[in-house]
Amino acid sequence: MAGLLRRTLAFTALGLVLSGALGAQDRGLDLNTYYHYPFSIGGQYQSLSPFGNYRSAFDLYDLAAVLRYPLPRLPTLQPSLQAGVIQFSPRGDDKAWEHKDAYALLGAAYSNRFSKTFELGADLSLGASLSLYPKLFPETGTVGNYNFLAQAGGRLALIPSYNFAIELSPSLKYLKSLGAVADFDGLILGVGLSFQMRLGEDPDAPKAALRSLRLGDAGSTAVFPAMQSWYVKNPFAKIQVTNTESFPVSNVELSFFQKGYMDSPTLCARIPELKAGESREVGILASFNAEVFKNEGQTPLSGEVVVTYSGRGRAGEQRATLAYDLQDKSAIVWDDDRKAAAFVTPADGALRNYASYVRQINKDQIQPGYSEAVQFACQVFHALGEIGILYQVDPTQPFASARGGKVSVDSVSLPRQTLKRITGDCDDLTVLYASLLESAGIDTALVTVPGHIYAAFATKTAGRAFGDLHPDRSMTINVDDELWIPVEITMIGKSGFVDAWRKGVEEWRAAEADPSSRGFYPIRKAQELYRPVGLKETDLGLQYGRKEPVVANAVRDVGKLVDAVADAAQAQAKATGSKEDQNRLGIKLARFGRYEKAAAAFRQAAALDPSFASPRLNLGNVYFLSKDYAKALAEYQKLDRTLSNGGAATTLASLRLNISKCYNALGDYAKAGEFLAKATELDPSLGEKFAYLAAAEGSGSRAGDATADRGPVFEE
Repeated sequence: MAGLLRRTLAFTALGLVLSGALGAQDRGLDLNTYYHYPFSIGGQYQSLSPFGNYRSAFDLYDLAAVLRYPLPRLPTLQPSLQAGVIQFSPRGDDKAWEHKDAYALLGAAYSNRFSKTFELGADLSLGASLSLYPKLFPETGTVGNYNFLAQAGGRLALIPSYNFAIELSPSLKYLKSLGAVADFDGLILGVGLSFQMRLGEDPDAPKAALRSLRLGDAGSTAVFPAMQSWYVKNPFAKIQVTNTESFPVSNVELSFFQKGYMDSPTLCARIPELKAGESREVGILASFNAEVFKNEGQTPLSGEVVVTYSGRGRAGEQRATLAYDLQDKSAIVWDDDRKAAAFVTPADGALRNYASYVRQINKDQIQPGYSEAVQFACQVFHALGEIGILYQVDPTQPFASARGGKVSVDSVSLPRQTLKRITGDCDDLTVLYASLLESAGIDTALVTVPGHIYAAFATKTAGRAFGDLHPDRSMTINVDDELWIPVEITMIGKSGFVDAWRKGVEEWRAAEADPSSRGFYPIRKAQELYRPVGLKETDLGLQYGRKEPVVANAVRDVGKLVDAVADAAQAQAKATGSKEDQNRLGIKLARFGRYEKAAAAFRQAAALDPSFASPRLNLGNVYFLSKDYAKALAEYQKLDRTLSNGGAATTLASLRLNISKCYNALGDYAKAGEFLAKATELDPSLGEKFAYLAAAEGSGSRAGDATADRGPVFEE
């Protein structure tokens, strides 16, 4: 018996080693659930050896049938029924004690599948047996004796196929007589083999693959290259996913892939569980690569929808084809006017170079004191006119008709294409003009009114200061207390900038009766949804045209605007006769570089009230800006003597700071330091900011001079 026990233990240990080694390849998969079967029927043979001594030597063996039922939700736990016969055969001549024990056991088994081909388990069962002695009393016939029977065992199973298993099954039985014959009570060790037929369908068989889901048809749909970034988070199509099984499926993941236009599949949805019969609508997302921007015309494509999931421990995967049309790289649908922002490309090197050229040729004719944004917008307007940009209605689908129907497909050219072709409809010219201004750091917006789209730009001017841009408040659009100027870009090459500005305002105001019919969409905000399209930069080979007409036209139009602002201020001063308005007029004229008229305005303001210090201070400022520092100093000193006897501290501080600047300009740094100190006593914040005024040229303390405010301080 000891030899039998050693062989059993050795075989079991070998099985454990093999099971662990072969099981490594299946880690990460619940094999017990995956290879779950409804029930099994098998036969078992065991050679038995009692631990105690019977009245003589016996050969024992056990033949049994075994039924197991793995619990559906916990297949490692398996209730079992075992019925069999134990044969007791004497080895000698004492045949009287030969008998059979017919038994039945109810129990539970634990079984753990470590790999596809190996399984370990243990079981415990209780039952009863009936011992039948046919030869014990020949004169009376077969004699029976009831017994209590318990069994504990182990199993190492080799599973060559899903439906068949061979098991090494050592066991330990305990037999206790309930009658008169107690000669065979005690423990019995058994070692043997069993064969199991497992019913059910092999999950690895092709016909057993899960087909639990039904994927609906997405219908007709289209993809627009310009919306590339939009499709990453917003679906271009939707499909219905339905669980057709009578059981739930879990860990559902749906992804989409388009060969040639995507680098990898895009995950569209994760669904933790789909109950039996449940449906979900899933949006199809796509992270397209730059290849979509090469598409010309309409290209039919078929992408692949892949769904992975699991059900009843088995993994499933289903694939479906999604047909759609890839539109031309310039195509757009006007269901959201903000989409045009995707075509605004300020980072395009060709546009940046052109904008730099425009700025460069006009740098010597910049009007001081007037909005730089307005001046550059005017310069770009005339530069585009000089190279011959023409407004031309799209012959196939103009904006006016395309915007009226959400299914209509329009075309918007990239700015570089319009710049090279020098023609475009309203949307083409709008995105070109906006791109050039954006490349110079000027915020722009899309303006839409019924049947039309055009551009507007931000001036960085507060709403209350509209008079710095134009005397007519209605000539600007106030957005969050910042003034914006609309420009009718279709008038490029046909009229001046001021006329295009006025036309843009008229179109905006015409829709005031129905505000919902017009739209105002800042480009940068819109590009949070619709990022700029990708493009391949190349040299456009542009001919920029003659610079002289561009400069002359820009100077003319800006001059008109400055005249309008100055004239309005002069009219205001004349109408009120107010010293304050006269002083404000002088400040405006001085900032515009019209020093003689500014000086006259300050003198008139001072004449209206000799005690009014501001125009006298500002008169000195005009001399300073004219670089007549001696005359400016004399004017400042005369006012200083007057204010020293009781002037306002802020005015006196500004005055003495200006005196310091005069001495600095004249090279008298000691005096400049003296008056800077006097100004600092009245306003301590001035000392550090203007410390350079008291230092000689080239000294270390003048390091901040280049960025310091060296102009005089005007006072209203």
